[in-house]
Amino acid sequence: MNDEFITDTIQQDQRYQALLLDYAAGSLPRGPALVVSAHLALQPQAREFTRTFDAAGGILLDAIEPVDIAQPTWLAAEVGQDYSNHALREIDDMTHVLSSLDQGRWRRNLAGMLMMPLPGSDAELLKLEAGRKVPEHGHAGLEVTLVLSGALDDGNQVYRRGDLLVHDEDSEHQPGAAKGGDCICLIAQTGPIHLKGPLGWLINRFN
Repeated sequence: MNDEFITDTIQQDQRYQALLLDYAAGSLPRGPALVVSAHLALQPQAREFTRTFDAAGGILLDAIEPVDIAQPTWLAAEVGQDYSNHALREIDDMTHVLSSLDQGRWRRNLAGMLMMPLPGSDAELLKLEAGRKVPEHGHAGLEVTLVLSGALDDGNQVYRRGDLLVHDEDSEHQPGAAKGGDCICLIAQTGPIHLKGPLGWLINRFN
């Protein structure tokens, strides 16, 4: 086990935990929140991890002295909704993702990747043919990738169905589908990616 693998594993774990914490706090943008929600629908262990964050947040809130405040009008229309329970949202989000997969409307972008936007979600589906790699790239924001089928090789680690991959401004990578079959992922980004190399320079001009 080399130092690069250990460093990448630690950084990936740190980014992953920070992402789940932001999700539990309700502070993630819509796209990444959808990806995390689908991840939780597929990974029971991740759900337990998130519930721990929820419980810790509840303890902190209980320690705060209550203060009477006026109820905003937008909240009055949604009385009765349980915002502490993510279960129904996870099921609904996963259903939305899977129903979009059935449509099969893939489009190849300038970088040669097959993409399918999910309307109203700020997320999209990515399909990599067996053995194909995404161009090497960095990020101008957060990139959250959930493997739905197949296997995604991110250099030092291989991610399979239900696994979540998190990258940010401090990371660069070139993930690819394993040779055994196609890989389909759900992906959301909070900023454009920056492709490397001569082709990347040309494509980046259109981002």
